[in-house]
Amino acid sequence: MSISNSFLPDELWRRILEIGIKTSGFRYKDLCSISISCRRLHRLSNENSLWSHLLSSDFPSSSSSSSSSSTTKSSTKTLYRERFERDREKKLAVNRRIVLRKESQIVEHSRKIREIETRLADENHKLKTTVSELSHLRLLRCGANSSYSVVVTQFLGGNRFEGKCAQE
Repeated sequence: MSISNSFLPDELWRRILEIGIKTSGFRYKDLCSISISCRRLHRLSNENSLWSHLLSSDFPSSSSSSSSSSTTKSSTKTLYRERFERDREKKLAVNRRIVLRKESQIVEHSRKIREIETRLADENHKLKTTVSELSHLRLLRCGANSSYSVVVTQFLGGNRFEGKCAQE
């Protein structure tokens, strides 16, 4: 035999919900989940006392300043919902700013990488030009050594002069 919630008086269910919120860490999602289980818990979970405790625990700085004036105009649950939405929007705005800042950093780093790649390509071109010039100078030196060798050979009367280029 199962015990249905209809055997317990409203006051006991109200107290169970209060204890859940005050000591067991029920959050607004828990209270909303409980409210969809049956009509009775839906009615009890919409009571202002429960939502006002959630309001003061989740939004301690803002609940004391305007709770008395706003509560008379609308339910505490509605006030909680408004504050929750406002808080969520603030968090989303902070996250958007963080994402924009990171995207800006990525763009800046990409620009620096392109600059470095450009400088690297310029230095690579300079290196190839220098290697080519050194190669031409080596050929000129070898040609000069060969010409010098011919002149010395003719001048010395047949003894051949071996320069550095002949060894290379």
